[in-house]
Amino acid sequence: MISTLRNYTQLIIAPFNRVHALFMGSSALVMLFPLISAPIVARLYTPEDFGIYAVFFALATILSAISSLELRNVALLESQRVDGAHGALLAISIVTLFSLSLFVVILLFPKAWLTLILGAYIVPYLIWLPISIFFMGTSQVLYTWAIREKEYKLLARNKLVLGLVTMLLQIGIGLMKPGPIGFITANLLGLLLSSFLLMFLFVQALRILKPSFGIRSAITQFRKHYRLTVWTMPGALLNSLSQFLPDLLINRFFGATLLGQYSLAVRMINLPFSFMATSIQDFFRQQASEEFNNCGHCRTSFWRFFALTSTGAVLFILPIILLVPYVFPVIFGSQWTEAGTLVQAVVLLTIVRFISSPLSYVWIIQGRQRLDFIWQIGLLAISLGTLLLPPFLIPEVSLYVTLWIYSLGTGAWYVLAITVSYLLSRHTANEEIERAI
Repeated sequence: MISTLRNYTQLIIAPFNRVHALFMGSSALVMLFPLISAPIVARLYTPEDFGIYAVFFALATILSAISSLELRNVALLESQRVDGAHGALLAISIVTLFSLSLFVVILLFPKAWLTLILGAYIVPYLIWLPISIFFMGTSQVLYTWAIREKEYKLLARNKLVLGLVTMLLQIGIGLMKPGPIGFITANLLGLLLSSFLLMFLFVQALRILKPSFGIRSAITQFRKHYRLTVWTMPGALLNSLSQFLPDLLINRFFGATLLGQYSLAVRMINLPFSFMATSIQDFFRQQASEEFNNCGHCRTSFWRFFALTSTGAVLFILPIILLVPYVFPVIFGSQWTEAGTLVQAVVLLTIVRFISSPLSYVWIIQGRQRLDFIWQIGLLAISLGTLLLPPFLIPEVSLYVTLWIYSLGTGAWYVLAITVSYLLSRHTANEEIERAI
């Protein structure tokens, strides 16, 4: 028993060194920021403010997921450093063009149509959408480059700065009672600072590599990695739609106030755990890619990180969600009592998504973009079905019951994704070549 426990512990900690520990430690520290600021923020903004910002943030995240056409991954997938730099420059160029095009669309699109589609309350804030997407997309590209460079100290510092600055800005701006624009401004300034810090690393690399980036090299990179755009980008779009579909549909069927309750609850749970999941995913992407390039498979990395995420889910996520309904009224006040109850309804989905998130990168390593796209279509269909059918079939159904149905249905689909990731991690490069022939 002791030997088995020792082997299990070694399996989890084997991929990490002191730099990795620093990176994970900074992510753990950042998790405290929303917990510290939330009691103050919840008293500076109303549930309706949270609901309006939830819709804006959903739109920004959905569109930023496709802003680089998923070519940001080229910076990590290319074996040669200069080719990775070309890929990063191509991705940043596409993000810029995407943001400018969106700005023109918002200016020219009839306001009456925007009101009909999104609601009158969100239209005044849409002008901030293109610039938010630009900094979100650019930051994602620069972040991917930093992972390639294994600059985990820089990423650790970046996480701390972004988390601390965003927290202080939300509180400072919120004191002026600005409404939803306070959230938007704080998030935008935080993204601006984050991109600025990461840009130094990339510019330094460009000075050393001196890549001859132009139309010809951009076309070459796109032809080589077009599957990222054809399959991974639509998959990322479907994933974002599925992730934020509850926000959009809750607003439609249950109103902005209940959406605000749900938004605060999900924010308090998902934000800290998303930092942890992203950190784990960063390690997995780098180490699984290296193992695949060296060994032709990545099954060792898969089992290490499956053990890590499963242990984290049992030790951290499950206990916190079980305690949330008792803690929320004390921390945020009686007006947020329902938020603590709603988050328990999505406990299964939260856990399996946390485990699946980093491991699903195996699909990209193995070049299974088409399979990922099909899975994303299934996720969107299941999300739509489990969220739309209960209110239509039972008009008096509560949001709590609807969320339980949604969590069970989509959670089972994520379990399937974990199973497929395991099967793909066992495949070798030679097997893939032989199958292709």
